[in-house]
Amino acid sequence: MKLVLDAMGGDFAPEETVAGAVAYARDTHHTVFLVGDETAIRRELDKQDIAGLDLPIIHAPDAVGMDEQPAMAVRRKKRNPMVVGMKLVNEGHADAFCSVGNTGAVLTAGHMVFRRIRGVHRAVLTVPFPNFSGFHLFGDVGANTDCKPEWLVQWAHMLAIYAKALLDIENPRVAFLANGEETGKGNQLIKTAQVLMAQRNHLNYIGVVEPKEMMAGQADVVITDGFTGNIAVKQSEAVAKFIFQTLRDELMARPRSKVGAALARPAFHAILERLNNKEHGAALLLGLNGLVTVAHGRSKRDSIYYALKTTDRLVEADVLEKTRHKIESLPHFQVPSREKTS
Repeated sequence: MKLVLDAMGGDFAPEETVAGAVAYARDTHHTVFLVGDETAIRRELDKQDIAGLDLPIIHAPDAVGMDEQPAMAVRRKKRNPMVVGMKLVNEGHADAFCSVGNTGAVLTAGHMVFRRIRGVHRAVLTVPFPNFSGFHLFGDVGANTDCKPEWLVQWAHMLAIYAKALLDIENPRVAFLANGEETGKGNQLIKTAQVLMAQRNHLNYIGVVEPKEMMAGQADVVITDGFTGNIAVKQSEAVAKFIFQTLRDELMARPRSKVGAALARPAFHAILERLNNKEHGAALLLGLNGLVTVAHGRSKRDSIYYALKTTDRLVEADVLEKTRHKIESLPHFQVPSREKTS
C-alpha cells in the first residue's frame, strides 16, 4: 500500500508528521510519500532510524498555513503539498491522501484535483465519534457550513454505506441531530430534510436524536450541517478536557484524595484514551473521486500514526469504490440540471 502524507500540515509539522510517518512505515512496511519542503523533511528524517523504510520525499514548497484563507491560498500556491500530494493519488501513484492541515484548504484541493463523485451535491467530512456503546459515524463535522436539505439526505445514504464498510454494521440506524427526539423537531433545514427522507428513504431511518441519544449510541449514523457538527465535536472535546482537569485538581488538592487518585489512575487513563479517539482520529472527506482523510491540526506523532492507520483501513475496506457503486445505483442520486458535478 502507498499513502501520501502532507508533511507540512498541522501545528507541529514537520517534526511530528515525519515522526508519525516513520512509525507507521516501520510498523506496516508500507510506502508513505512525504510531501512538502524537501530540506525540512530530510532534516527530520535524519533524526530517525529509517533503514529499510520506503519514505520518498516529494518537494512541494508552498505550504498553506492554518491561518490563511484556504480557497485563495490553494489556488495561489500552485506547488502546495495538498494539491501535489493529491495528484499523486489521482495519477495512480498512491492509494490515498492524509493531511493534518487546514481543513478548508484540504476541501478546496480535493474538489480541484479529484472532483465529486457523479450525483453527489457536496462532499461530507465524517468521523467515528465515541458513545457509550462504542462509536457512531458523525457528519458533517466541518466541510459545509451552510447546507441544503437534500445534501443531508445524500450524506445519510453515503454514511450508511461507510458504516457498513468500516464498522461492519449490516443495517445501520440513521438519524438527524436535532433539539428533540420527536418528529418535526429541529430548525427548518432539519425539518425539511426529514420530509425529504420520508419521500425517498432506502435506509434504516429512525428519525431525529438529541445529543443525549447520540451519546447513548442509539444511532449508528448521525447527520447534521457542518457548522453544527464542528461545534458539537469541539464542544465535546472542551467538556472532556474540563471534566478531567477539574477532577485532577480536586483529587490532588488533599492528601487523602491523592491516594484515591493513584489507585484510580489506570481507569482514568482508559477513559481518557477512549475520549481522545486517536485510534479513529482521521475524518474522511467522503464524496470525492479519491480517498482523502483529515486529522486534527494539533496532532502529534501518535495521532499521525493512527491517522495513517485509519486511512490504511479505509483503503483496505474499499470504502471509496463501495460508496461510488452504491451512489450510482440509487435513482435519486442524480445531478440536477442547474447544478453540475465539479
